Amino acid sequence: MMMPTLKIPRKVRSQQVKQKIFDAALMLIQEKGYEYVTVNNVCQTAHVSVGSFYHHFGNKDELLSYYFVAGYERYKNESQPPDTDDYIEQILYVFGLYVRFCLDQDVQFLKNFYTPANRSLYIAIDQVNDDTRLPILAKVYNELEKAQKKKKLPQEINTQKLAEDLCILEKGCIFEYALSDGRYPLWERSQQILRTFLKGLTA
Repeated sequence: MMMPTLKIPRKVRSQQVKQKIFDAALMLIQEKGYEYVTVNNVCQTAHVSVGSFYHHFGNKDELLSYYFVAGYERYKNESQPPDTDDYIEQILYVFGLYVRFCLDQDVQFLKNFYTPANRSLYIAIDQVNDDTRLPILAKVYNELEKAQKKKKLPQEINTQKLAEDLCILEKGCIFEYALSDGRYPLWERSQQILRTFLKGLTA
């Protein structure tokens, strides 16, 4: 007896469309370059409507933020976190994963993405559950919260504000890397700046 064809649930269909859009953008980035990643080109490549695109992403920058989220998660899954309970090392590891991903991108791509016009770069604690936003803020905040509970961080420190400030420092380093056309030693300087800042909190 032939089994009836099961109807794909709406939520699954929606996720499949979102993945098609993301895969199309990824292909355009890899084969054509950033300039070809437009809403129309992505929709044509993915064979979806413009309406479907805007159902999942507010604009092109939001889609590209999702690309950075996926890249960060891939790097995290392929790496081993430091075997230490030192919150500073754990935070540097989180930021380091993102920097590694950025360094593997064409610097022109970063120059186009890291601009003041890109509102998707602005993140705050109340946005950490948005899957198009970089999850670094939430991870750093969690590490700070754990450190404070273990009394490794002064109780008067606002961990929410501190997590946001650390992300601002990291973004500043990436902006500098983009402005210098890749000459700024992003890995070394970002790790050094963040380490110095965090150690100064307990000095």
